[in-house]
Order: sequence, then structure tokens, then C-alpha cells
Amino acid sequence: MRNLFTTLTTVALLLQGSPIAFAEIFPDVPDGYIYQDPIEALVAAQVINGNPDGTFDPERGVNRAEMLKMLYKAKGKTPDAASKNCFPDVDAGSWYESFVCDAAANRFVQGYSDGTFRPATLVNRVEAIKMIAEVFGINILDITEENRDIIKFVDVSTASWYTKYLYSAFEMGILPIQGQVGARFYPDWPLLRGEAAAYIYNSLHIQPHEEREDPEDQLGNDEDLDGQPDATADDDVQDEEPDAGIQVLDFPFNVSGKFAGKKVKAYKFSLVTSKVVSIVTSLQSGQSGKLSCRLYKMKDSGFSTEYYLGYQTGTKCYLLAALNPGEYQLEIQPTVNDTTYDIVSEETTGDGNDGFSQAKPFTIGLTKTDVLGANDLQDWYKFSLSSEKNLWLDASDSAEITCIIYAMDDVDLYGFSGPQCNQSYTYPEGTYYISIGRKAPRASTQTYTIQLR
Repeated sequence: MRNLFTTLTTVALLLQGSPIAFAEIFPDVPDGYIYQDPIEALVAAQVINGNPDGTFDPERGVNRAEMLKMLYKAKGKTPDAASKNCFPDVDAGSWYESFVCDAAANRFVQGYSDGTFRPATLVNRVEAIKMIAEVFGINILDITEENRDIIKFVDVSTASWYTKYLYSAFEMGILPIQGQVGARFYPDWPLLRGEAAAYIYNSLHIQPHEEREDPEDQLGNDEDLDGQPDATADDDVQDEEPDAGIQVLDFPFNVSGKFAGKKVKAYKFSLVTSKVVSIVTSLQSGQSGKLSCRLYKMKDSGFSTEYYLGYQTGTKCYLLAALNPGEYQLEIQPTVNDTTYDIVSEETTGDGNDGFSQAKPFTIGLTKTDVLGANDLQDWYKFSLSSEKNLWLDASDSAEITCIIYAMDDVDLYGFSGPQCNQSYTYPEGTYYISIGRKAPRASTQTYTIQLR
């Protein structure tokens, strides 16, 4: 067994340059495996270990206790032996007790609302990033209007607790890692052992965003989306130069433009009265790839708890939303570099349930079956809690519908994750909205059932 000095020396060597070339040492981490270099570098530093049967098991999830131990060893931290009895579910005398209790004493981690730590629970991607930031002492950066396009995943809101950690991870070069690219980040997916090795290895080789080559090519790559293209009106269109920054427009607006690489394009507009708004973004004829679109209601802080994810089909992305007065920001992003696009926006009519302002009341125990009509994109529901409750929101047939739960400003989302559909969750008191969206073609009807229990 190497002593601490030897381990720290090896880790220091890892910090000095590019990945070390290793011969294959695990049968399930063959030469050329996507995370071979970081796995074998960290094994050499005794930050992580193989299994007794000689395998590494890179596709197995990492639990919360394991992640903490790896981070402590990577940083050369020795937990205080006196750190004990911190959580009721942290076994006294266990291999992980000192790591968890020392991390809790230093406020690197915190428990859940029921007072437990859940050491055996698999750590998800964003939990892991927060742990890295806290244990490694990484400075967490503020997100501004100018730099927010570094985080441009369709499943990550600027209002989420973890967004500042993701932004800092991308800015410092901890992310992205190979295999984690695309229009979605999947923040709640369990982190696998191979991925954890890549996260930790990159954390030992921090490189600011502006010093890396072509960072835009690493994010927002192609994502498979089904559907058929159709036509869009093209009258009174205003041309725009590529990468012109955030453009302020008067609603309604028709705009044509060209993407700079795969960078997000952003447009701001204001409404002085409530409207049902239709926005259709489409790639111009002959352009390849697909589009994503999002619409945020902006607060003075620059963040948003009310946002809409567009319905993507073929070369188009659709938004249909009932909007209250306020300032809004539209963001669109392509999957192919330097494509050209059109945006057509207009006031329209809906079915009376098209956004936060039109959400229908929902209560615990209620079962609701409804239909998304032809061309209806989303239905909305609202419920409030006066005290904390453990609830499960059932949404039928997740292969056919999308389901998102939004926590408003009056909700204290302590811990690591927010509420998800079809999962048990301890909901703090406050106000919540539910969005049920379609996956089927727009011309079809789609039946769904939801229940809060």
C-alpha cells in the first residue's frame, strides 16, 4: 500500500500534463475504451480501485459515499478520525463514515430533509459536480447574460439549483467529457464509474473555457428527433447578421438569420398585455439538421422559473404559450454548424390551458384524464402545499408524453434534486406547476392520465 506522500506525488504528476499512456489493465476497460486514460491514471494514483475479480465495472453507478471517498483521495485530503455519528443512516465504524462525516462537518455536503444522508444512493451527474466543486474548493462563478449560452441544454433551466455548478464546470474544463454531448445533459442520470473517473481527472486538469479550442463544438451536438418538416410563412422578414448578440424585438416579429456555428441565438421581447403567442422556428429550405427552441419569462435577477420547452419535429420547433405581461427571451439552437433559419411569431388562440397563467387547479388524490387536441402542444396544472409532503405524480405512458414539474420561487428546494414525474419525492411547502406535453405528431390527438398521490 502506498503511503499518502506517494499517492500525492502520483496525483501531482497527473496534474503536470496530458493523460499517461497505459497498457490495458482491466478486461472490461480495453485499449481504446472511451475513459481508459482517466481510469488507469486514477487507479495508478490509488484514487479509485478495481474489483476483487480483476474488473473495473465502468458502467456501474457510483453511490454518494463512494464519490466522496474518491474525491478525498484525489485531493489528498485525510478525513478527521473524530468525525463520527453525523447521520442516522451512516453506519458507525463503516469504511465511509469518516469521509461522510468530515464532508458534512466542512459543509461539503448536506443531508436530506428527513435528516438522512443516503450513502448508498447513486449520485447523479449534477450532485457529483457539486461535490467536486465543494471538495476541490472550485470557485463557483456567476451566470450573466453574456455567458449563459455556455449552458444551453434543453433539459437545464437557468432557475435550477445546479446550473451555476454546471456553468463553472464547463468554464473550468471539467465538462464536457466524451460521450456526454448533445442537446440534453440528463442532470438526474446516475453517474457511472467510468464517467466519474473522467470528471475527477478533468478536475485535476482545470483549464478555463477561453483557453480551450473550439469549445462550442463540444456542446449541443446532434440529438435524434422524430417528425416531418412543413412550410412556414415568409413575409415581412428581417435579415440578421450571424452572432449579433441578443436582439430586442417588438412583438409580433418575423426574423431570418444565420447561426454562428452551433451557438445559441437569443431574442428578447416584451408584452404589456396578456397574449397567447405562437412562435415557429424553422431551418430554411435546403438546410440540414434540427432545431431546439426555448422561451423564458425573465426576472430582474436574469433567471427564470417560468419557461417553455419547444416541440421539435423535423426542421422546425414550435412554441404555443399563454403569456402574462413581462419580458421574455427566446433561445434557439441548431444541431448543424452555420445553418440559416426563419422565425415567425404571432398572437393566436389556444384551448384555454396553454401556460402558467392558465394552469388548472390540481389536488392530492385527484386523477385527471384529458386529451391534447390536434395542434395543442401542452396542458398545464397547478397545486400548492401548506406543509411538506411525500408525493408521487403519476403521468401515464412516458413514452408518449412529456411531464415536467416546476417549483416556484416560494419553494425551498434544499438537497440535490427537484421533483420528477413518476418518482417519489418529498415536496417542500409552496407552489408547483405541471406541464404535460405531446410527443406524437401535431395533427393527432393524445390522451393522458395524471394522478398526484
